[in-house]
Amino acid sequence: MTTLTEGRVPVDSWSVRYGPELERHVASMLGNEDEARDIVQELWETALRTRPESGEGANIRAWLYRVATRRALDVISAGRRRSELLAARAGDVEPTRPPPPDEMFGRLSAAGAARVRESIARLPPRQRNAVWLRWIEGRGYADVAARLGSTPETARANVYQGIRKLRRDLAGVWNEEMMT
Repeated sequence: MTTLTEGRVPVDSWSVRYGPELERHVASMLGNEDEARDIVQELWETALRTRPESGEGANIRAWLYRVATRRALDVISAGRRRSELLAARAGDVEPTRPPPPDEMFGRLSAAGAARVRESIARLPPRQRNAVWLRWIEGRGYADVAARLGSTPETARANVYQGIRKLRRDLAGVWNEEMMT
């Protein structure tokens, strides 16, 4: 019977000798170095618990590669199954987005369009500018932040608050004009 310390000695030497090449091998399979390091770390734990028979005919390197490769293939397979499931379920969810702003604005009556303009004009300047830059010009939050002289988090908050106010203020317009 071997003690825990005796069991660690071969695994420690294997990790030094084969660790870098196993990480490169697994990273090439997964395309992700962080996941590769995790898999190789799990490999050393597996090697501590269930080591191959040592002796004259044992090929430790081949065993390590086999275990690491199988684990990487499991990760790849799980990712594919998850992607397939999400793709299959994507058709189940109906998008609730309204039509693009230009199309929607063109369908409004003159009175409805005037109410939209008034609601936008009532927004505080930073929210109005943030909403315009994000939703009308289609800029990213980092760009909106740079244009407003703020942080991306502040820009995101201004867009959120502005859209929230517009949704509340314009719910009646949407219901009156778009749903009829």
